Amino acid sequence: MSSTTEKKERREKALSVVERWWMQMALSQEELKAKNLHKAPTRYRAELRRCENADAAMLTEAFRDLWLHLPEEISQEKQYNIQAYATIAAVLSHITKSDTKRFAASLGSIDTKTDKPVVSELRLQQLQAAKDPDVFFRRLHRLVKQLKGVVNPRELASDILDWFDEHYGHVTTRRADKRVAVRWALDYFGAQSRKVSQSTVD
Repeated sequence: MSSTTEKKERREKALSVVERWWMQMALSQEELKAKNLHKAPTRYRAELRRCENADAAMLTEAFRDLWLHLPEEISQEKQYNIQAYATIAAVLSHITKSDTKRFAASLGSIDTKTDKPVVSELRLQQLQAAKDPDVFFRRLHRLVKQLKGVVNPRELASDILDWFDEHYGHVTTRRADKRVAVRWALDYFGAQSRKVSQSTVD
């Protein structure tokens, strides 16, 4: 098995752990029982929501619960992984319901009341322009709140990992359409194009 394949498999395993961890915080007892999962302590979400940066999230019991259940190689693979997963933990604590759409597609979805995107293009551009992990952290928090906590947690976690890989120069592809900022733009404006197409058909 190639190292690239191994990394992809490790990423998918890690994202499954993240998704399950989020479910234990967000889903009801009945929903968790159907998935054979236990409810996380209510303090997990509360302590993460108070965090203003990834460093603060690293000190929480909620983050430790996530970090210790990730594949062992994750902690040894890249020095910044702990910062990336702490960002994921804190941001996902604000998600209350899973959306089926990709993160930026949710941002670009048209609000039926205003006939405008749920999140403005300016807010998207500010996220794309984030050059510092703390700035990235704050802007993600703001956008998740604008979406009223309805976000696809697995997709957002994957985007966060991609952002950190790019930020620290660990990009595995040179294709422009695979870079996270470009994907966000394509998803954001694609959501609006689909809305226009549907309106035309109607």
